[in-house]
Amino acid sequence: MGAVPQLDNEQRRAALAKAVAVRKERAEVRQALKQGRLSLRKVLDSDSEAVGKMPVRLLLEALPGIG
Repeated sequence: MGAVPQLDNEQRRAALAKAVAVRKERAEVRQALKQGRLSLRKVLDSDSEAVGKMPVRLLLEALPGIG
């Protein structure tokens, strides 16, 4: 493994903003799945990088009757 990258304050803020946006998008997807407003097929067909890297366990736990 490589060394931890040294980030300046601007890079740190940008990374934090991106992480917050990813968490928000994933939470919205989980909520939509749980409420039945979104199907698992649509989630799997999504082009979103945030959703594409979402742990399978989180998706399954959001499905009605499973999670």
